[in-house]
Amino acid sequence: MGLINKSEIVYLLYHFPVALSTPFISWYFYNISGGDFLGAGFIISIPYIAFIFSTAFFGRLSDIIGSKNLISFALFMQATSFIVYYNISTPWVFFLAYIGFNVLISAFSPAYNRYISVTTESSNQSKQGNVFGRLTMWASLGFFLGSVLASLLLNSESQDFQPLFLTAAIFSIIALCGVFLLDSEKKISAKNSSNESILKKINVSSISSIESLKPIGILLLLVLITQTSVALYSSFFTIFIDSELNQPVNLAAVANSIATIIGMGVSVIVGKLLTAGFPKKCVILIGLTIYFVLPTLTFVFANNPFIVIALYCIPAYSTFFVVAPVVISENTFTEMRGLAMGLYSAFTFGGQALGTLISAYIADYTGIIRYNFLLAGIISFLGIMAGLLFFKEKIEQNSLLT
Repeated sequence: MGLINKSEIVYLLYHFPVALSTPFISWYFYNISGGDFLGAGFIISIPYIAFIFSTAFFGRLSDIIGSKNLISFALFMQATSFIVYYNISTPWVFFLAYIGFNVLISAFSPAYNRYISVTTESSNQSKQGNVFGRLTMWASLGFFLGSVLASLLLNSESQDFQPLFLTAAIFSIIALCGVFLLDSEKKISAKNSSNESILKKINVSSISSIESLKPIGILLLLVLITQTSVALYSSFFTIFIDSELNQPVNLAAVANSIATIIGMGVSVIVGKLLTAGFPKKCVILIGLTIYFVLPTLTFVFANNPFIVIALYCIPAYSTFFVVAPVVISENTFTEMRGLAMGLYSAFTFGGQALGTLISAYIADYTGIIRYNFLLAGIISFLGIMAGLLFFKEKIEQNSLLT
């Protein structure tokens, strides 16, 4: 495998424009809502709620019409969305456009995870940890570059997002062009034809049993818990920097940049550990522990900008971003892989929506954001207990390809 392949390039290019807008959207909505925590939280959470249904739908649709077709559609919608945002000046029109376009763009994640899983299934099933680790690494690089550029383009005084939108549109178009270089679904099917014939010989009833689906079910529960936890503080982190730490919002871009640099290395390490046979349960518990430690310590040192930013720079996402698609790939048939990846995205967005709404209520009730960090730590601790007690790794029995 070379330095970077064409599928990794497309993934990198997708995350570049995402980083230009996503970390700052809460700050933008907070300002247009007149500094209302509940209003901002409600606005931010609506797309997440919509994504719960759209990602599950698009995941299943990718099983039917092919992953590459949906990837192209999502990137086309992404490019179009930023062009439209650039030309919108009315807040409520922007809000409606933001929801509509992001529902359509949400097709990307489940479709791309399915595409990568199917592409590597026949020849590299034992190395999928490494595959998804590299993918997360390049996504981190894309997010890093986008965050750096955002810190340079964003003007916190004028609250002008226009340069971000225009730049994001350009890179979305480049990503869309890159999709045409990816292998077609038919070519992938041909590569996997021998593997599929082996799958058909397996006892389908035993694989489809409730027991075989438990790892995915517990994994989705843990994803919901971790995303609820992280959304409790990340949804308003930029606002926290601006209103409580009295620091420039550009600092959030710097923090995201540092986190993604570290995340690149951690993602590769996690991938290599999984490929080498390191227990997935251990990786999951390590990730849950990080999700617990970060917000808890942030609450304790909430008055120290340096410590707060340093903790935010630790990439907790690297563990689940790698291990989740690997677990799903090992426990599902190709024909249903997209649906499983869609459910993974749905539970991710479900947790983000729930965490954002709870965060908005607590911030509105207390008048400050720092208590959100404490609750996030408590929820993550419950996740550690759930992972320790309920996640069972039985690859020999559950893997569809062993």
